[in-house]
Amino acid sequence: MTAHHREILADPVLSQYSVVILDEVHERSLNTDILLGLLKKMFSNPAKANKGRSVPLKVVVMSATLETEKLSAFLGGCPVFAIPGRTFPVTCTFGFAVGPKDIESTGYVKEVVKVALDVHTSEMAGDILVFLTGQSEIERACDLLFEKAESIDYRYDVEDQTVEGLLILPLYGSMPTDQQRQIFQPPPPGIRKCVVATNIAATSLTINGIKYIVDSGFVKQLNHNSRVGMDILEVVPISKSEAQQRAGRAGRTSAGKCFRIYTKEFWEKSMPEYTVPEIQRTSLTAVILTLKCLGVHDVIRFPYLDCPEERFILEALKQLYQFDAINRRGRVTQLGELMVEFPLHPGLTRALLKAASLGCQDLLLPVAAMLSVENIFIRPGHPEKQKEADKKHRELAAKSGSMNDFATLLSVFQSCKSSDRPSAWCKDNWVHWRALKSAFSVETQLREILLRLQEKRDFPVETFDGNKSELFRCCLCTGYFTNVARRSVGKVFCTMDGHGSMVHIHPSSSLFDQEAELNWVIFHDVLVTSRVYIRTVCPIRYEWVKDLLPKLHEVDVYELSSVAREEVTDEEMVKWETREAAKRPPEVSTEDAMKKLEKRNNEASVSDARARYLQRKQQRQQKKAL
Repeated sequence: MTAHHREILADPVLSQYSVVILDEVHERSLNTDILLGLLKKMFSNPAKANKGRSVPLKVVVMSATLETEKLSAFLGGCPVFAIPGRTFPVTCTFGFAVGPKDIESTGYVKEVVKVALDVHTSEMAGDILVFLTGQSEIERACDLLFEKAESIDYRYDVEDQTVEGLLILPLYGSMPTDQQRQIFQPPPPGIRKCVVATNIAATSLTINGIKYIVDSGFVKQLNHNSRVGMDILEVVPISKSEAQQRAGRAGRTSAGKCFRIYTKEFWEKSMPEYTVPEIQRTSLTAVILTLKCLGVHDVIRFPYLDCPEERFILEALKQLYQFDAINRRGRVTQLGELMVEFPLHPGLTRALLKAASLGCQDLLLPVAAMLSVENIFIRPGHPEKQKEADKKHRELAAKSGSMNDFATLLSVFQSCKSSDRPSAWCKDNWVHWRALKSAFSVETQLREILLRLQEKRDFPVETFDGNKSELFRCCLCTGYFTNVARRSVGKVFCTMDGHGSMVHIHPSSSLFDQEAELNWVIFHDVLVTSRVYIRTVCPIRYEWVKDLLPKLHEVDVYELSSVAREEVTDEEMVKWETREAAKRPPEVSTEDAMKKLEKRNNEASVSDARARYLQRKQQRQQKKAL
């Protein structure tokens, strides 16, 4: 959860501000969408919005490519101003290589390389920007480009005689910073620069001198996969608006050209008009908790600019219930009030709060920080260097003293922090210094939040008898019991979340090849390639999760649909308790329990409940009328 949501939690009508500016709205990030909804809700009740204000609140929404009519309508028909940008014309051409049937294939990497080389040999001087989806692809494309560029004879093969060489530069998020700087510097005279980048070059930064774009037509996107119940990065076709954004990068400093390697048919059949808003494709657990803490209980009828599917909302409520953040009536619990303060995955927050209640937050704060930043470990493209990196990573894992990827993260954090020259330490160990720097600052922020919460009178305090390693893993179980897997046969594990997915331990885990010694494990995330892999894994004891596992099946998503609206009726509570009682093992005296059940379940008590509910509703309506 970002800072502006916190502002609204603390001050729902934003009385401290006179102007709110929302920028880059076309990216449709989760936070922007929620903020838009909250502002709309605020404006729909002007009396409340202007209460205690000397001047009315102004809202300015800014965006590069956006469905302006839709947004203006959403914000009550507000005026739209178009500010022309200074851009040069870009001519776009379609290719022949990637058609609708190639959505699953990775052949586009080779094709992109081929087109980039064609541009280099047949177009006039000017730099090239190539769009691919991720680090490993980019490294592969750069290797291929380098190989092929070596064999060019510049006397005969190149149209523009002023072009005498090609400088190939990768660009992705987890790259060392000094390497990133190179990208923005002009190339040496006579050399053409070719930047091979992820979407980061379409949205967050501008590279001068780019005249030619090579567009692969794909992007890595975070999508919620309900089968594994997690957000997974997947390669998908870009939207048409994204394709236009990419092409536009060639027209920043002079007229340019964009070469799309996909066919016209791919554009028409495989590419959506607009990028699907994040709110419609990722887990909503943190969002729903924030809304509930903001007093929005009817999370289904909240004014979303684009509504997420109801089942995603119900899925989020189920998770919040499992983590004890909301109760059966959908009200935020004491624990939920603490959880909403952390910008983390709810499970991780839950584990951190458990550790804090046991007085061992120092074990979990660094781990939570390390899991919140991009990949810590460098995986070089070169096979020899890869071996060297793997060896170092194995040593780091061994140093933490146990087969436990979470413990390795803790150990890397501590070793780097306590070293005299942390950046050199990272270099030696094939670790991203930039990612670790982020982790240090995230850890400081989390620590501050936690200290503030621990000053509250009602902060939970518990005790645990066991050694440090057990304590650490037991805390992790509290947050990751939704990600428990049990070994079935050989190296295959089976998840316990009701999907029963068959998963394998990822080769980058320190538990890889140790499967025979394992029985029960928890994992942080899932990676889907040719198989489903679990990464960041740690072995656990069944008894640490046995009381938590029933929570995975205790509540049916549809029972929560009422919790997603304003009211949970007594009648629903009665039905629910009846069903629960029927599931429970028989108590000491079954006779008593059955009598209780009958009493609760007879028609009279249900109709009583209904009567009580109607009476309450009537009283409320009378109050409103007054």
